[in-house]
Amino acid sequence: MNLRGALPVAELPLRADDDMPCLELTDAERADLHDLAEAVLDGSHEQPLDQRLDQLALLAHEIPLRIRSHLVRFRLTGRPYGGLVLANLPVSEALAGPTPTDYVHEPVSEEAERATALLLLFGSLLGDPVSFVTQQRGRLVLDLFPIKGHEAEQLGSSSTTTLEWHNEDAFHPLRADWIMLAGIRNHDRVPTTFATVQDIQLEDRVREVLFEERFVIMPDESHTASFNSKTTGLDDESWVAQAFRDIADQQSAPRRTAILSGDREAPYIRIDPAFMPRSLDGEALEALDAVIAAIDKGLRDVVVGPGELLIVDNKRAVHGRRPFGARYDGTDRWLRRINVLADLRLASGRRYAPHRRALV
Repeated sequence: MNLRGALPVAELPLRADDDMPCLELTDAERADLHDLAEAVLDGSHEQPLDQRLDQLALLAHEIPLRIRSHLVRFRLTGRPYGGLVLANLPVSEALAGPTPTDYVHEPVSEEAERATALLLLFGSLLGDPVSFVTQQRGRLVLDLFPIKGHEAEQLGSSSTTTLEWHNEDAFHPLRADWIMLAGIRNHDRVPTTFATVQDIQLEDRVREVLFEERFVIMPDESHTASFNSKTTGLDDESWVAQAFRDIADQQSAPRRTAILSGDREAPYIRIDPAFMPRSLDGEALEALDAVIAAIDKGLRDVVVGPGELLIVDNKRAVHGRRPFGARYDGTDRWLRRINVLADLRLASGRRYAPHRRALV
């Protein structure tokens, strides 16, 4: 195979409606990805997908070269900065089945499994898919859809309230490097909100404060024992109990952290305003308000439709969701999500569940 020029030089075109860099798959690439997903789902394997991650990491190198080269470039250089969209993926909304309505009954359809296979393949090319012991029993692939009773909560299952922008699992030392959101259904074109740290303008004195460990980020509700016991239930292994004790400890004695880190010219960001106490010193509170206002100003709406994949650099961008009215009739917005860690070795000694990717 001739790999000369495999890593593209040209930037991806921007979508007209949201200015997101977008790689539109050709019909040939779509067909090749369909066949690759079919090979993963051929029925000859006794183990579920999330326990065949070593195999998926190898199969990821069979993703069509043009797609692979853009994703490798994104992994190595961070460009396009903050995130990108893949469009024309082989996922059919019509075959996916109804949008789920609770976390107890996992959706079962060949098309939903194809979306899972594609997510895990793309995730295995960028890094290593991971989950958390304290979220939905460590499920590696999570679904985002509205749930009755969660309408006004700061959860991915809310609807009538704005899901405030944030870095995913910002409180956690092993938070994902990338978040992947695969569109299965979005009749109402509900926008995901998105902004990159590159786009925000801050005074130098504010930036310096944001680089100091003067801020607190609390665990969100989806990681608490009370929430999980009411939704998916709790497993009784000792490491599960310890993981939830760790969450409780963080709530009672939170650690201070910086909002910006790394390269001063191209910093990483770690922020989740909805779960950040404001009991700070005056200078830190002023800096927090300044960065929140700057991100609000740069926020854009990104509609993730069926057959589209939004990849968010979770250390260079934030995301959230606009409010919408849920119907709970099987036609509501439905995205499928995974977290991807750049270096699985960082999680040594902290990996559990049968797939060994649920982190504490």
